Amino acid sequence: MGRAAERLRVLTDQARSGDWSGAAADLRRWIRSDTVSAQMRRDFSVPFEPKPAEVALTAVPLDDDLARKLFDVDVSPQDRVYLERRRSFWETGFDGGFVAVTDDGDPAYLQWLIPNRQHDLVTDYFGPLFPDLGPDGLVVEGAWVPPAYRKKKVMGEGLSLVSEAAAAHFGAASATCFPEAGNKGAVRGSQAGGYVIEGRRIDSWRLARRSVHFEACTAADLGY
Repeated sequence: MGRAAERLRVLTDQARSGDWSGAAADLRRWIRSDTVSAQMRRDFSVPFEPKPAEVALTAVPLDDDLARKLFDVDVSPQDRVYLERRRSFWETGFDGGFVAVTDDGDPAYLQWLIPNRQHDLVTDYFGPLFPDLGPDGLVVEGAWVPPAYRKKKVMGEGLSLVSEAAAAHFGAASATCFPEAGNKGAVRGSQAGGYVIEGRRIDSWRLARRSVHFEACTAADLGY
């Protein structure tokens, strides 16, 4: 899916769900904006022990059965917009979908850790948001916590578990995520999963023209 088509699809999803404020915000962003994200990396050679969630979790690959449990559910209109974007990742064919499931097999946390062999597909889908991380790196994107498992502290352990499962599956040395710097919940949750701030990404739009650049910085530079 091209970038223009993806933007149109997002606006269409928002309109269908009645999320007019979200559509207006995206239009304003494409006209003029600068979005700063924390560049965070998990080095799998460094041992990490996350704080346990309030439910027991195990990491497994995303499959058709889990996809139905995750995507074919009733959620709020706002959640539906975000969930359909995750369904789009699945239908696009990104590898590296992993799920932290409960002892009953119920999905509690979803995340993609996409291998470098799909870098061209990542660029086609997301635009220039992700650098080439090399053959041993994974791009982290598309987190989702089902409503039933929110406020159960699943992100830290869930992210850590699926990251380690993906590293073992793909033979990866590291994984990198880019939560928005102003989203403290996402940044703190990524830290709780073993990810460390090592830089920032600045995604700029001017009249629908985009430029993205990366620069080194410390956690303190971003207010963490």
